[in-house]
Amino acid sequence: MASIYTIPMSRAVLAAFLAVMASVAAVVAWSFNSGLTWTAICLIAVAGPLGLFYWYMLYITPRRASVTVSDEGILLAAPPFASAVIPWASVEKVFPADLKRDESFQITKTRKYMSFGGYKSGVVEVKDGREAVIVANRNDVLCIRTGERFYLIGPADLSGFTAAVEKVAP
Repeated sequence: MASIYTIPMSRAVLAAFLAVMASVAAVVAWSFNSGLTWTAICLIAVAGPLGLFYWYMLYITPRRASVTVSDEGILLAAPPFASAVIPWASVEKVFPADLKRDESFQITKTRKYMSFGGYKSGVVEVKDGREAVIVANRNDVLCIRTGERFYLIGPADLSGFTAAVEKVAP
């Protein structure tokens, strides 16, 4: 039986984003004393598209991020930055890690990567030159090492994810 664990953006970050967008809209509306028409044009032309773009990047994209643990392996889905299928036969070691404290997991180069408000997703190169796929909304993660790369996964329910991996991992 498969278990699915989500990796959403923090609610505090989303609330702060909405507060900033509301503030920007209020300042634009207040600063234009020239009438409702120009205020509406500025809000529609500037604040609207930027707000939609950032809402997509901060809410929709992380909301789709998930990791599925099954008897065959792990399916990591965090489009558009990271996706992977990790069969149990390729797993060499599974261990807990801390992205802030562990020197070996310090990022030296990024490829496709997004980091905002504690949420991290993408493909990076770590200190020893190996490739790592990071999808986490926290600093403490479960590291899954294969022959090719590290997978640093930190879902909202890390303890449940760890227990599911320990149950089926070789």
